[in-house]
Amino acid sequence: MSIELYIKNRLCDINSPESLGIRLKRQFINPAELSVKDAQMSYEITLPATPNNNEIFSHVNVEEVQGKFRIYEDARLYVDGILILDGKFRLSEITQDSYKGNLGVPAPLTAKDIFGETMMNQAGKWLIPFTGVDDITRYNTGGHDKSVYGEISPCIFPLVLYGLLPKYSDSSNYSNKNIYDTSVNFKMDDFLPSVNCIHMLKQIFKNAGYTLTGNALDDERIKNLYVSYKNPENYELSWGAGLMKVEGKWGNLKDDTIEKRYAQGEFPGNNKAYISSNIFESNNISDLRITDSGSNIITSKKDQATKILFKAPLTGLYKLELDVALKLEDKRKILGSQHMPRPSVSESTLNKSKIEIKVVRHVSDYKKLREEVFDNSFFKNNQLYESDKEGALYPREGGVNFIDPKQNSSYICGFSWGYEKDFSKAFYNPASSVYHNPMAIKGGESWDKDIEGINFSAVESAGYTKRTGTGFTDVDDLKVELIGIPEDKKTRTKQTDNTNASGHISQVIWLEKGECLSLISTSLADLNPYAILWPNHSVDFSLTLSPFKRNRNWLTVTINGNSDPEKKPMNWNDQSSFTANEIDLIQALPIDIKINDWIENFCKTFNLSIINRVEKSFELNIKNNNLVNDLSQFIDLDKKTSIKPLRNEPLRLPYLYEIGFSTDTSEEGYYSTMEDEIDSETGYKTGEKIVNSGKSGKGIYYTGSTESNKLTETFAFSYCWYKELEDKINKEILNIPVITDYEVWLGDIFDYEEMSEKSYTDKTQRFWYKSDIKEVMINQERAVSIALVANKYNGQRKLTLDYEDNKDSIIQNFFLLLTNNDNDYTVVECRLTAEEYSKLDKTLVKLNGDLYHIAEVDGYDPLGKSSATLRLIRRII
Repeated sequence: MSIELYIKNRLCDINSPESLGIRLKRQFINPAELSVKDAQMSYEITLPATPNNNEIFSHVNVEEVQGKFRIYEDARLYVDGILILDGKFRLSEITQDSYKGNLGVPAPLTAKDIFGETMMNQAGKWLIPFTGVDDITRYNTGGHDKSVYGEISPCIFPLVLYGLLPKYSDSSNYSNKNIYDTSVNFKMDDFLPSVNCIHMLKQIFKNAGYTLTGNALDDERIKNLYVSYKNPENYELSWGAGLMKVEGKWGNLKDDTIEKRYAQGEFPGNNKAYISSNIFESNNISDLRITDSGSNIITSKKDQATKILFKAPLTGLYKLELDVALKLEDKRKILGSQHMPRPSVSESTLNKSKIEIKVVRHVSDYKKLREEVFDNSFFKNNQLYESDKEGALYPREGGVNFIDPKQNSSYICGFSWGYEKDFSKAFYNPASSVYHNPMAIKGGESWDKDIEGINFSAVESAGYTKRTGTGFTDVDDLKVELIGIPEDKKTRTKQTDNTNASGHISQVIWLEKGECLSLISTSLADLNPYAILWPNHSVDFSLTLSPFKRNRNWLTVTINGNSDPEKKPMNWNDQSSFTANEIDLIQALPIDIKINDWIENFCKTFNLSIINRVEKSFELNIKNNNLVNDLSQFIDLDKKTSIKPLRNEPLRLPYLYEIGFSTDTSEEGYYSTMEDEIDSETGYKTGEKIVNSGKSGKGIYYTGSTESNKLTETFAFSYCWYKELEDKINKEILNIPVITDYEVWLGDIFDYEEMSEKSYTDKTQRFWYKSDIKEVMINQERAVSIALVANKYNGQRKLTLDYEDNKDSIIQNFFLLLTNNDNDYTVVECRLTAEEYSKLDKTLVKLNGDLYHIAEVDGYDPLGKSSATLRLIRRII
């Protein structure tokens, strides 16, 4: 009999097979581990310190050699030419004469060795094309790049209840919470991406420089699996936001109709009034053109008025461009006395009137129109001084007038044109000979230290000029260096004549996600005994917003409002740090879960193994959950003469297996399936629920064992509950995943508005399969096909995503569950040949006419001089 040991692909010297002292141990079945495995190791062996062995072990028996005790690769043991162990050799003791250690198959490189403490959303990039709403349909209907992903989409955008359905109601009179009807007003970000698990894992390993293979990637039940989105409610997911633009025309007198939506107020003592109108919520808007690939610019109609909700999709710096052409018309429409509720419209010119067009910021609906008076003041509140005096600062002629938050904290940018000699001198720049200028919110802090906060904004400015005696001196105060802006986009105003003017502004402004923009017209009106005369004017406008920088550190504007002279100028042409026309699916992964934890929990949930077999490659495999049942070959122990007397040992099965997902009992899905408590005396419901009675997908399996222990396995992912919605539009019932606390569903419709503010995107992840497609409307105007999902996979091999006692459950398809307590270990001692030992993982054993599964072999002697102990479990037909 020959024994050969190779370490590092080199044949080791041994004194004799007997002196090697090899004894092997191998385990296949452990009832506590719910799967079939093959783990083996040797007892300690001894190798002589020959020159050959010294070279193999790099002379570690020399005292100075560092790193002596380590695992050596490619340790293989052959008996009569049959490979019986392919693993590692680990040194445990070194002397001048010998090397002692163990042969075994230790745990290979793990995901933790690769990813360490890296979080899921830090796993590199996973960019897929995404330009807006239409791509939701594309990924949900199989329009993805099949040359990269095959037939299975890398992600879907399903209908999931992370809160109540988003409904719109003018009167706060909502339909019932489980009703899907025409009041539902979806936005694009109501459909959060759900990534395919296998595509995700392949990308994560690819980003780390590894490939992922294995038989799990070929199993239709695993490769069609998607996982829910999970991140905090305030987490911002980039939707590949691109350029957003609103263009159109508005006039306070359109055809013969006076704008009906406005606010007005009087200036005491000079027969003057102001009238402000929100162009983005008006009756007289026309020629409206919108550029928006997402759902960031929403239009709606109400009472003949057009409402435009222009929303920032993400928090960050944006390039904002405003282009306005103003024209004063000579047409009038007189309605009557000034005591009538509506003003008249009269012809006017820019040397008899004053008009401002400005962009303001707000959240949701704009409700401050009455406060929108003129902002182009050159004194207090835009600076400390109330009148022209030594040291006062003014914009240079044609330069930007920076609006202080003290004047208008909602201000972003705008223009002022016109002059009325009897109107307040505060609105005329003593350092300028023209009566028009651009305006922008001042970057940095307010001059009034009682006003907290910093405005993050930059508009190119050559600086201000200072009153010095009877003249002015140019200074660097409020000098903002923003280079690279093309000439036709430079910030400016122009007045062609008394009835025509224009302006353009190029600004970089910080906006919070969800902040909205409105375009306001404020004009000076005359008061006379007969009417309020609103100057007839119209504007052609274009407002553009482009995502630019995620971090406001790009700005060099100090708290004083000017550029930091020690920093290089800001450049308009710098590359955007936002992802345009793409979405990074890595950013849709949880920010609070480590990669290795997610992979480990995923493998536990479906009883998979992930192993590093070759360099730069991992295998994701389905563990063998089936006992060997091939009757074509077996080891016949009845023919062996070396068998020692039999004995039986109990399997020591737990009396109960309890296996399932994590359960949050505060979730609506669990709460709604809890049983009602019944009063034993009255037989009526008490209004309470029976504790722990809800459905959770858990499997409970009794073994009949007399042992007192139970085996509980709770996996990190959640069971997915579904809620029935009554679709009033299509007359059908929808079963939709519900990922919310039960509190939002308890009240009646009167708390709908309050409860609809709650979102639960931070709940534990859960799995589902795409089951169907449903067409819905986004912003009640754009059709999109969204994915419907389910807990069941109905392919050639079916699977239900629970651990309950049914043939399609996870437990029955991916785990080994021993529940027959009538069985014991049958323990027998015998000698095995090398060929028999090598086949133990794929054969049965015949003993006394019965067939047995091999659970474990201990003390196998390759020389056949000593008996090995076999633990067997009788095969049950």
